[in-house]
Formats: sequence, structure tokens, C-alpha cells
Amino acid sequence: MKNKLIAFSSLVFVSFIWGSSLFIVKETLKFVQPFTFNALRFIVAAIVLFTVQTLLNRKNNKRYRGKAGFIFPGIVIGLFLFLGFVFQTFGLHYTSISKSGFIIGISVAIVPFLLFFKYKKKPTLRENLCAIIAFIGLFLLTLSTNSKFNSGDIISFFSAIAFALHIIYSTIYSPSYNSLQLATVQVTFVGLASWTFALIFEDWQVIFNHTLWTNKFFIFSILFTAIFCTAAAFFIQMFAQRTISATEVGIILATEPVFAAITGYYYGGERLQEIGLFGCSLILVSTIVTQIRKNKSKKQLYKEEKTIHKM
Repeated sequence: MKNKLIAFSSLVFVSFIWGSSLFIVKETLKFVQPFTFNALRFIVAAIVLFTVQTLLNRKNNKRYRGKAGFIFPGIVIGLFLFLGFVFQTFGLHYTSISKSGFIIGISVAIVPFLLFFKYKKKPTLRENLCAIIAFIGLFLLTLSTNSKFNSGDIISFFSAIAFALHIIYSTIYSPSYNSLQLATVQVTFVGLASWTFALIFEDWQVIFNHTLWTNKFFIFSILFTAIFCTAAAFFIQMFAQRTISATEVGIILATEPVFAAITGYYYGGERLQEIGLFGCSLILVSTIVTQIRKNKSKKQLYKEEKTIHKM
């Protein structure tokens, strides 16, 4: 019971920092381009996780050694994480913080449909209705802003798909492998992939600009997003999906768009009309209801979770 309470509290914290960090990311993109920013963020996070892993191994802490074979699962999870952050970061260039947060929040609602296409796990009537409600909410959300549905919204939607796949594969692999090792591999993969794309497509030499590293906000942004939003957050997620069910994880993470909207309101000066607020409510309700199951016995719930883990 104590471990479950810790997992719940930790995921609420993760949801809060992810939602609130969208404003920080959007502001940081004024200094560096998307791939360069993600490279710095994830490489710093990878160094933090690798250091922690090394220290624990030196202490011969068997709890954190885990079993072999975690590299490939970590890379698979890392690939979808990389795509998710690439689309999210590029999307923030062209859309608002609030819209980005709620569009990406749809990822929780579309997980059942991705499971159907890959594993033939047919969505229920309730899941179909929730998806329709989510898209209606998205449409109303776009009507509430001065800008119409734009390229940033489309890019953000692809981010939602990538994050949905990240949730699915995290659910598959996290019960079988060490949480810290999985987090370290996936974060390292995202950092290296982002750096590779930055070298090819962006003006990455800007990181050698002296004025960049004397900017307190930029330094804070890199450290905050690397340590809290990346290293700590993904370790917590991997650990939580071992301790509590994927259903409960999905419900908690569905609150991320709410935190994003609050941050956009107070710090980004973003205002939504009543129709936009109603659209946000529809999206949030759809993501939460999609994850709530009917009353089932513990044996049935265990059987369903075990089926997913074996996919």
C-alpha cells in the first residue's frame, strides 16, 4: 500500500512537471533549435542516470542490476520517445502551449486503437465513443483561438501517436526489466538521435556561443528539463508501471494537459474562449473515461495486464 501511494504521488508530480515544462520549452526554442535543445536535454539526463546507475553498481546493489537483454527494449521505447519529443518540440513552434498539451493528451485515448491495429485487440463501444468525443473536443479547442487549425496542431497530433506507442511498449517491457536501466537506455538513445539530427539539419554551433551559457533562463531550462522532466520522470514512469496498473498510470498522466493549460494561462498569457474550455473538458473527460474499467475481479485485471505484458 505504501509503495502504491508513493507511485501515485510520484506520477502526479511527473504529470505536473511535464505539463508545466511546455512553457519553458517553448521559451527555450527562442535560443536554440528543436533537435539541438533535445540533444542537450537528453544527453545531460543520460549522464545523470548513468552516474546513478554506476554508483549503485559499485555498491553492489543487486536490486538495481536487473537482468540482461534490456538494451533492445530500451531502444524500442526510446525510438517512440524520440519521435514524440521531436513532434512535440516542432509543434510548439507553431501552436500554443494549451493546444499542444491537450492534443498530446489524446495519446491516452488512442492507445486502445493502436493495440487493435497491432494486436487485434478490438476497442469497446465506450472506447470508440471516447475517441469521437476527444476529436470533437480538439475541433472546439482550435475554434477558440485566434489561429485556425495549423501545422503545429497536426505535428502535435503525431506526437500524441508516438507517446501512445511509448506507453504501450513501456507497459510491455517495464515489468520484465530494471526500471533504471530501461530509463537510462531510452534517454541515451533520444539524446544521441537528437544530436545526430542536429548535426545534419540545424545550426548546432550556436551552443558554443558564450552569451548562450551566460543566460540564466537557458541554463535553468536545460537543467530543469534534463533532471526533473527527463531523468527523474522516466525512471518514475518505468518504476510506476511495475508497481501499479497501466490503467491507473494512464488516468494520472491524463492530467498533464490541465497543468499545461494552467501554465499557459498564468505564464504564457494564453486565453481560451468558453468554447475552447468546453473542448478541453471533452478531451480530458475522454482520456480519463477511456482508461476507467468496469468493476472486475482482481483475477480478471491480473489476467488482462499479463496479456499486455506478453505482447
